[in-house]
Amino acid sequence: MGARLRVFLTQEEERTLWELRRATTVSQRVKDRAEAVRLSHQGWYVEQIATHLHSTAKTIRKTLNAWKTKGLGGLWEASGRGRQRRWSEADIEYLEDCLRIDPRSYNSVQLAEKLCRERQVDQSPEYLRDFPQKKGVIWKRMRVSHQKRQDPHQRLAKKNDLEMLELAAAADEIDLLYLDESGCCLWSAVSYSYYFKGEQKRQEQTKKRGKRLSVLGLWQPLVKFICSLVLGSWKSEDFIKLMEQQAQVAGAIYQRTGRIRVITLDNGSIHTSKAVKQKLPQWQGMGLYLFFLPPYCSEMNPIELEWEHLKRDQLVAQMFESESELAYQVSVGLEARGERNGHKVEYVNLRGMK
Repeated sequence: MGARLRVFLTQEEERTLWELRRATTVSQRVKDRAEAVRLSHQGWYVEQIATHLHSTAKTIRKTLNAWKTKGLGGLWEASGRGRQRRWSEADIEYLEDCLRIDPRSYNSVQLAEKLCRERQVDQSPEYLRDFPQKKGVIWKRMRVSHQKRQDPHQRLAKKNDLEMLELAAAADEIDLLYLDESGCCLWSAVSYSYYFKGEQKRQEQTKKRGKRLSVLGLWQPLVKFICSLVLGSWKSEDFIKLMEQQAQVAGAIYQRTGRIRVITLDNGSIHTSKAVKQKLPQWQGMGLYLFFLPPYCSEMNPIELEWEHLKRDQLVAQMFESESELAYQVSVGLEARGERNGHKVEYVNLRGMK
């Protein structure tokens, strides 16, 4: 064995090293050095300490000598050790600004290229793939948005009006419904799924994409979901037929209770055509009013969440052979949503109505 090297500690120093050994804010290397000093005080040989801590005798001697000369401060490494980092905080702030401001998407390779081109900082994509997580940046899907086209003042005013309508509906002073259209096709979008490591789950496409199945929905929460299915697009005439039917229902309720019916909808072309505008006074006289959301603010319509759940929970990752099979699965999904939300589902054939 080598020359005997041993340190002696006071009770206070030994207690400090014991607490440091169990601290959660220091590195494991500092904890091991503190333990090496304690074991030396207890009479362990340098070689025994090295074996116990999976280190070398040279490293243990260096640690003990640092304790003798510097005391507790000798357990920490001097500043400036290790490879100097290639980037500065300003470089990371630049990347954060790019992620927030630029409308495009970025992956780790593109961020590395941009950092090299714009800031002359050579950093690997692998490092940039892990480092943003420390800054609260994660890899996530982008969304299509129309927020820049929205009028904030008009949106705020309409939001306040909608909240007043919802309060009136909660007090049973009016009937508040939400109307919107959505569409599906035979091919579902690729989605995430649990599967086994090393294996790839695939969605086999059917022979044809098929025609678009359009769904028109009129939703009164906790009461009823009226829907109609058609291949292709909806026309203004179809919308007028549905509103004529609702006007008859609203007229009967208004005569019996004095309660009006309000339908919330967006500014789609079939909702704002000349034929519809000519019908508005007649419908209002029967107790039916249309509340139009501001342009490019369809997210304010709660029925949008029903379409999202229908596609994400009921139709996700499915490929259909025919439009009839797709229509059946849409109906099954709507029924499932009805059971979950406590409303009835009613189907109407607008193309068959006169």
